[in-house]
Amino acid sequence: MPLISAIIPVYNAEKYLCKCLNSITNQTFQDIEIICINDGSSDDSYSILERYALKDSRVKIINQENKGQAAARNLGLQMSMGKYISFVDADDWIEHHMYELLIQIFKNDLDLIIFDANVFGESDQAMRKYFLMKFQDKLRINGDIIAKCPTPPWNKIYRKDIIDKYNILFPEGLLYEDNSFHWKYMMHANNAYFLKKKLYNYMVRKGSVMVQTKSKSSKVTDHFLICLEIFEYMRKHHLEGEYGASFVDFFEHCLGIVCSYTDNLLESMKIANEIWSKIDIQTNKPIICALRQKNYNYVIKWISYRFFEKIFSIKKRYGRKIITICGTQFPDLNILETT
Repeated sequence: MPLISAIIPVYNAEKYLCKCLNSITNQTFQDIEIICINDGSSDDSYSILERYALKDSRVKIINQENKGQAAARNLGLQMSMGKYISFVDADDWIEHHMYELLIQIFKNDLDLIIFDANVFGESDQAMRKYFLMKFQDKLRINGDIIAKCPTPPWNKIYRKDIIDKYNILFPEGLLYEDNSFHWKYMMHANNAYFLKKKLYNYMVRKGSVMVQTKSKSSKVTDHFLICLEIFEYMRKHHLEGEYGASFVDFFEHCLGIVCSYTDNLLESMKIANEIWSKIDIQTNKPIICALRQKNYNYVIKWISYRFFEKIFSIKKRYGRKIITICGTQFPDLNILETT
């Protein structure tokens, strides 16, 4: 039985696949299985996989009709035999000593390791900042950590027994499925080690989910469907008490993304309201209360505030004067009546 299962979804990746596979087959740590799910590729990807499988018995090829990355990863999890799980995208590559280093750290009674990544390609400063490591060393998992960690699975290594015990899978047919897997796994993890080493090389390409999101799309509202899926999982496992407040912050974060990148603001807010009506977490957050009351203009304007305006500002909205102090809004205060 291999110690690590590396799961690689492959879809029309002929230009990048060799670099990816070379970075895994040439690892200094060799006790790995390399599960490649050919997700209905129409280019030369399958031939490339065959060549590597003939040279290296650790390379296993699984063919399926094109069902998307989530389905490919789920199939890889189903077929994996390793104690630990690593996800690698077919157009990325990893540092040659990554697995050796991670296995050494895993000896410290850990449920998860999260590491840094280099970001290349069509990325902007905000995207690069998102992937910066915000924590360090071994920490106990809490809601704040879950909400502030980047969600992609490729900068992490997981324990297979936790995934199997709680049947943690990627939701199929939706964008932003990484968010779901991230929350599900992290809510069951006791601790994680945050390693400030850039062990993964992530290439942002035209057509990637992040690039699609920033190009204005109706699919950006999949964020809300993912939120509902996470909440239903949370409720099933009775985790609302521990993680409900952080989940509300996450939903607010998703509201911000959707408001920034949707192609139809009003329709997106209606979808957000419909989804939130199914989430029975009580909160006094002004933005969520406004959403629940269908005050969509308030939500949109609040999210569009600049950072310093959220810390302190005085504005007039809908005939009322609003003072914002450290993110909390106070309407119709007497102090404002003389202005």
